[in-house]
Amino acid sequence: MLGFGKRDVPENVRKAGLSKWYDNLSEKDQVKLKRYADKADPSSASAFVMSVMYQAIEDHNYKFVASVYDSLAAVKLNDIERFDINDAAILGVYNAEEYDRCLELCDIGLELLKKKEVFDHVMARGTPDIPIPNDINCRNYKLNVVVGIHFDYDEGDRLLLQFKDMGLITSEDVEYRRNGIKTFRLQRTFDNIFNIKEKE
Repeated sequence: MLGFGKRDVPENVRKAGLSKWYDNLSEKDQVKLKRYADKADPSSASAFVMSVMYQAIEDHNYKFVASVYDSLAAVKLNDIERFDINDAAILGVYNAEEYDRCLELCDIGLELLKKKEVFDHVMARGTPDIPIPNDINCRNYKLNVVVGIHFDYDEGDRLLLQFKDMGLITSEDVEYRRNGIKTFRLQRTFDNIFNIKEKE
């Protein structure tokens, strides 16, 4: 094995308490992980995993992000940690164009947001000027897939109202985004008209 394998655990993996998790990764994923482990945050399991994911996303290594996410079933995480890791993984699966999987992860995140401690954790990232954070991936990418990929404009409108009821978007932002959906819908209609070709 030339030094590769189960005993060769990176230092930051050990510090994060993830040696057992690392041992259960495929050798291919272990090799990939070593590209990011030295720069990853070892302060906790969730911090390590998220910092690895974000490095991989910057590296356009989206399939690896999804693989890391799938490997975490046996890792003990609280609801806040699971939400944060899930929200990071959404970026990977979306950019890997795994849109059905993206919707699944978005639904997991939205379900976790129904828990007060998770909701409060996310809202704590807001500011006096922007009380509801912009970077809630489960909200943003659910809308991106539904409207931008599936072109389901009615479902997009329904989602905006659902997000408002959940406290994830303001009434003003709902109207702004609904107008954006209308504009996108009209633009696509015009594009389709001009793309029609005469039958030979």
